[in-house]
Amino acid sequence: MGLTNLLRKLALKLTADQKQLISLGRGLVRDDVAAVLMDEPLTVIDPDLKFRLRRKLKEINEKYKLTLIYVTHDQNEAMTFAEQIVVMDKGKIVQVGTPRDLFEKPETTFVGYFIGSPAMNLFSCEVASEDEVLFCGTKFKTSSDLRSVAQSSEVQMGIRSEFIQVASEKSDNTIPAVVKMIDDCGNFKLISAQCDKFEVKVKVNRQMSISQENLLLKFPAEKCCVYHGEKLV
Repeated sequence: MGLTNLLRKLALKLTADQKQLISLGRGLVRDDVAAVLMDEPLTVIDPDLKFRLRRKLKEINEKYKLTLIYVTHDQNEAMTFAEQIVVMDKGKIVQVGTPRDLFEKPETTFVGYFIGSPAMNLFSCEVASEDEVLFCGTKFKTSSDLRSVAQSSEVQMGIRSEFIQVASEKSDNTIPAVVKMIDDCGNFKLISAQCDKFEVKVKVNRQMSISQENLLLKFPAEKCCVYHGEKLV
């Protein structure tokens, strides 16, 4: 645990991350513990200590193969730390899965909104066929089987900003958009564009040259999720 040199220190002299390691150690030294529960352990810790403690916890978890239940409201902590994530909404479990599952195939619009930064793009549209929706007057292919939903029913199409592509020519699942704002976020650019009445968030490589006026955006069919009643179809 790296705590040997702290054994004779007063509790008042310990840092927040050291206290958390001591708490974890109490669970590890007992042979009657089936799981260790950590309830928002990093909330009051500064970013640098938070990163180091999270790495330490992961090392300990991998070495001792213990079940560590880690409660957090920070999605970045959950996505980088966990093997399996349980997302709860109003006391109910809404999805259990790997970080990739939650990011690429959110089971509900709540998970799509809560996981990811920015949140998943969600657009109101109508069912057009067994695998297409009508969005801004254009039919879009999706990865969903929509036969269980009546044609013309109102649904929502969701897609992550990372998966939307800037296209050079018109093709399937493309739509024109007007650029409203471009934010340079360091390792990527975040485009805020307008498609009809909808705002679309698009993440692109920061080296990409972007027109300040109009774009053609492509929504890959395999990345388009459809939600009916806020649940994935």
